[in-house]
Amino acid sequence: MKKTKAIKGSSEVILNFNERQKRSVEINRRLAEAYPMVGGSGEDSLWRSLTTNQDRDLNLLTHRRMQDIAFYLYDSNPMAGRIIEIIEDFVIGDGFTYSAKDPDVKEVLDDFWNDPDNNLDEEMNINVVELFLFGELCLPVWVNSADGAVKLQYIDPKTILKIRKDFNNPKINKTLTWRKPSGSVERELNIINVDKGLRSKTYGKLTGDCFYFTINKVSSATRGRSALLRLADWLDGYDQFLFARLERAFLLNNFIWDIQCEGMNKGELEEFVKTLATPRPGSIRAHNEKVTWKAETPKLESADASEEAMLFKNQILGGAGFPEHWFAEGSRTTRATAQEMSLPTLKNLKSKQKKVKFIIKRIFNFVIDQAIIAGTLSKDVDREFRVIPSPIVSRDNQGAANSISGLVDGLIKAKDKNWIDDKKAKTVLNAVITQLGVDMEIDTDDEENEESSSSMSSDSSSSTESSSGSSNSENPDGLEVI
Repeated sequence: MKKTKAIKGSSEVILNFNERQKRSVEINRRLAEAYPMVGGSGEDSLWRSLTTNQDRDLNLLTHRRMQDIAFYLYDSNPMAGRIIEIIEDFVIGDGFTYSAKDPDVKEVLDDFWNDPDNNLDEEMNINVVELFLFGELCLPVWVNSADGAVKLQYIDPKTILKIRKDFNNPKINKTLTWRKPSGSVERELNIINVDKGLRSKTYGKLTGDCFYFTINKVSSATRGRSALLRLADWLDGYDQFLFARLERAFLLNNFIWDIQCEGMNKGELEEFVKTLATPRPGSIRAHNEKVTWKAETPKLESADASEEAMLFKNQILGGAGFPEHWFAEGSRTTRATAQEMSLPTLKNLKSKQKKVKFIIKRIFNFVIDQAIIAGTLSKDVDREFRVIPSPIVSRDNQGAANSISGLVDGLIKAKDKNWIDDKKAKTVLNAVITQLGVDMEIDTDDEENEESSSSMSSDSSSSTESSSGSSNSENPDGLEVI
């Protein structure tokens, strides 16, 4: 028996050709098992990038295959399309609004948002769909050097070739390489990040050529993955299962006429059939005792498949994070159960909405930075702004109202007993209201007023103490009484 030879290096073992071929077959088999919906076979499994850690990424062909399948399912599979639509409906809702403390900043943001080329009232819906459908969103920018106005463009994720990360920080994506579908020239864009060059004129500002946002990835991965990736096999299998049941239903609705002709030979039967026609409804048919007509229908002895269909459907909905009563199964769920099942889904959708809110804030900060660089806004402008998403709330408004009413009563009693002050009571109330889907952020003006009033009160108290020494006798422990 021939022994396998290996050449031992300082850090790895280089196997001979036969052993490498066996390893290649094994790698292909594992990829095919892990990603059957996107095709695991191919020679790409034997190659790796010299500049990028691909351990957490799909190879390029597999990644493109994933995006093609995701779009096919979204375009043709009713359940896949509905899953993406529900994410879009809840994340966008009635739309995002925003406000800025400085009117000049608000004007810059308004000009950007309402620019006919940007048209974000409509484009945000498309951006959300593509982000969760393809797992990534690339928006190149064009900046007017005269006034810093920003226009957003678009790159199809299928044309992206690779993402290069920061050498020192794998969480930061540095450059994006892409190629037009009909072209052969690769182009590299700098992904928008904070300029860290100490001698740069734009130090501390967001600069770059494009925005690149991803979902469903770990820090060491470079590319995002579709929200339908984990569901692709089940969605396709469920679709095929329903089509098989549909074909069975068609077969059950078919029938044929079986005619028994006693004593006729083959030639006589052929001549008899030529004179026959399918009887019309209400027509008259006459024959003697040697001819017998009988309608035959298929007898497919198969059990009711509704439970199996529900099993497959729940597998899909569980993976997507949606309760069954959101997908035409309301008759199987009680009201109390439906309310409890909706809570994890609403939390999941809130998390997705938070991701989109971050995207808008990132873009807004870039727009403000470009306006400052161009001189449209002053360097010391108050750039504070708020992005307010559409609330994601439960239908149980009566229960929420009763809870808030009881909470308010409890906070009033706690304040009367000097257990908490107004600021802490407001913080607790805002925290509870936030659970209902309303974005409750502490107003900066209120904070400043509270700080100024507290400083004024402390100054007045100190002046009172300096003019009168009776305070220590009334409060010997030196404790401040609220």
